[in-house]
Amino acid sequence: MRRWYRARRERRLLLRMTLDEARQLVIDGINQAAYRETDSSLHDSDKNRLFGSEHYKSGRPVYKPSPWAEGDFEEKMAMLLVWANVLNRSARAFTTAQRLLEAEESVIGRVIRRAKHRQAGEVPPGTTYLR
Repeated sequence: MRRWYRARRERRLLLRMTLDEARQLVIDGINQAAYRETDSSLHDSDKNRLFGSEHYKSGRPVYKPSPWAEGDFEEKMAMLLVWANVLNRSARAFTTAQRLLEAEESVIGRVIRRAKHRQAGEVPPGTTYLR
């Protein structure tokens, strides 16, 4: 009985969350992990690349290029998502958002699929830490 209730609640949460809300939630988690683990948050251009359109416009001045844009962007984002999953392990909505977006053929969908096959201790080849 409990499993049925839990599955029903999760399905309801899935139905209430829009794709844009799910994207925003996952991107915010990745940004939090980037800042916390490397002291360099994502630029608006990185967030927009993940989102799939021009959604983020903070107006912050950009003095140097994003360190995340160089090299394999999706691999770096997948590693950050693994760290974000550790930081947000108790946030059911974060997991639900990823499930909702996982099948998408988009940058964020590919990042989520890559992150599923990684461990928290792994570092993508060629990653330079900013600390």
